[in-house]
Amino acid sequence: MPRRKGFTLIELLVVIAVIALLLSIIAPSLQKAQELAKSVICTSNLRQWNIILSFYTSDNDDKFPDADWNNDGRNDPRGQWWFLTLRPYYIDQPDILICAKAQRKQDLSPSVDWVIDGRYFPERRDECWGREIIDTAHPDVGQWFWSSYAPNSWIMDPSVGTFGAPLPVDSFWGKMTDVRQPSGVPLFLDSRSVDGWPHHTDLPDSEEFGVYDGQGYMRAFTLVRHGKSVNSVYVDGSVASIRLTELWRQKWHRDFNVGNPLANNNYNWPSWMR
Repeated sequence: MPRRKGFTLIELLVVIAVIALLLSIIAPSLQKAQELAKSVICTSNLRQWNIILSFYTSDNDDKFPDADWNNDGRNDPRGQWWFLTLRPYYIDQPDILICAKAQRKQDLSPSVDWVIDGRYFPERRDECWGREIIDTAHPDVGQWFWSSYAPNSWIMDPSVGTFGAPLPVDSFWGKMTDVRQPSGVPLFLDSRSVDGWPHHTDLPDSEEFGVYDGQGYMRAFTLVRHGKSVNSVYVDGSVASIRLTELWRQKWHRDFNVGNPLANNNYNWPSWMR
């Protein structure tokens, strides 16, 4: 009897079916492992931001950066208070500016409104935010700064003002050693904006993107980046994945009421946050 060579069509189809079945079983696990790896990289970045703030406060009489970042007597309205002030501390490790899940940067076109305005807010989950350096005295004026993280702006030292916004000066932390219960005060987080001042009266938007019917600054940190959570490093250096519905339970500033109505488990959250 002649020796049979290769597979019959039926055998080949069976092999293909088995491989497809195995891939369907393995693929979700591989995807979860990939997501976990990106989240681990993200938390590592956030730990670096905690170290950077620790170095900065150690060099500056325990004070966090303030609104007048370059001592020109004017408050800064564009987030330069932190990303330019801290630049000497992270200039050799630029990768910590961007989460592995939000690396997409928008193309700059001179005719686009947001380019003219010098501020870009993400419209997709994989995008980072952008800011143009507007200080004419800075050597990089006109350059764009991109990141997917932001500080809890209530850490700021408000001694020289708070951007002219109606923010209660006494609510700011100001100094590292003045932070009570540092394990409960967010320091740096995943963000869709350069900075943010959450209030316990803030309300969420009904949609993740494109709808701005909420209220307040919590919007900066409410985004679906790691599941229905964002990663955060706290003042004490610990890291955590905070569910979006738990953001209202964090001690953002001295007077933040963690017993607010949105901290209640029965609050009717928008479906994209649940």
